[in-house]
Amino acid sequence: MDMAVLQQLHPRRTLPSISLYADDVIIFCHPSANDSMAIKKILSLFGHAFGLRINYAKSSATLIRCDQETAAPATQLLGCPIVQFPFSYLGIPLTIRRPTAAQLQPIVDSMANKLPTWKSRLMQKPGRLALVKSVLGAIPIHQLLVLALVKKTIKLMEKIGRGFLWEGRSTTNGGSCHVNWRRVCRPIPHGGLGIQDLHRTSLALRTRWQWLSRTDNNRAWSGLDLQFTTEETDFFFVSTSMTIGNGQTAKFWEDRWIGGRAVREIAPDLYACIPKRRRKTRTVADGLAGNHWAQDIHGIIGINELGQYLRLWQLIEHTQLTTGDDSLIWKWHNSGKPPQDDASLNEWWIVARQHTPKPMRKGLATITLMVPWMIWKHRNSCVFDGQQPSIRSLCATIKDKAAAWATAGAKGLRDVLPTTWDVH
Repeated sequence: MDMAVLQQLHPRRTLPSISLYADDVIIFCHPSANDSMAIKKILSLFGHAFGLRINYAKSSATLIRCDQETAAPATQLLGCPIVQFPFSYLGIPLTIRRPTAAQLQPIVDSMANKLPTWKSRLMQKPGRLALVKSVLGAIPIHQLLVLALVKKTIKLMEKIGRGFLWEGRSTTNGGSCHVNWRRVCRPIPHGGLGIQDLHRTSLALRTRWQWLSRTDNNRAWSGLDLQFTTEETDFFFVSTSMTIGNGQTAKFWEDRWIGGRAVREIAPDLYACIPKRRRKTRTVADGLAGNHWAQDIHGIIGINELGQYLRLWQLIEHTQLTTGDDSLIWKWHNSGKPPQDDASLNEWWIVARQHTPKPMRKGLATITLMVPWMIWKHRNSCVFDGQQPSIRSLCATIKDKAAAWATAGAKGLRDVLPTTWDVH
């Protein structure tokens, strides 16, 4: 895009045109012969550089809001088949609309297919509970992070988990369910069993996107027009407030920056007179400069609107901007930010490295990478291959892998491992 090899996807915003994960690549481009030729040459150069050959017969092209007649020259030049929406990429069904329950059925099937391999009749409830929490609850996380699943799909997944927990099969009747499922899904300190509540998990994961889109502009997807449900936007709205600095990022009409309240709370009738586009783009700095916010008001102004207009004017007329940045506050945590495991892991790594002697730091780095990797592989074996979770088996695998790495010459590894491990 920067070299003008491909046409820009959006006339005013810079949007990412490629998604690359391992050997799965998806490229977004205009249905023109020039873009198709450029992509074909780029892939050819890539193949020559790495000694690979692009198989266009196994690739596919999908048209987004354009007809086949218009895109025919481009698709013929690529020489790959045309696939209609929805199609799957990295396990996610891609479509231009919200996925239906039928399109999300493979997720439900993947959960149901796990049950026959577990011999649940021979297991006690604590064992089944562990599998529900660690395996069945983990299968839909990838999809919940990206998609707002329809309620029918969530109910079907909960039905499988409920049936397996109480009866050891995919379905069960009300008489066999000893405790209400909502209570079962509460955290253990609140009287539940700690099973994932899929609806609330989805809400939390999707809210994370809204937080990152407002606080981190370095993300690859920054600038995309992310779509959220009404419930998700309402939850984010009541969970956040804005502390004003220079007013460059705070939204005048949308954010809660007026004493912890938003314009929609102070002047709801006046807020309804603002075009949606202006609500999303007008910042506090722009609105206060020359009172430009008043220019956003359109439509018929009645007595209620006029009264709310005067009240809003009184509340913001003495607002003073500073040179600092605006700060988005998360009200449910003392730090003012959502809890982040990544930050705590990073803090642990910094402290652990500082307190480790220099000769042992390479070994610490090696074991810190190896152990989570082996845990992740064991988790994948349980989720996708039907293996039984086993801490003893995991520890044995880690010891064997550490011995292999030490034999292969991993520097410092023998210095940080216990002497009882057979790697010395």
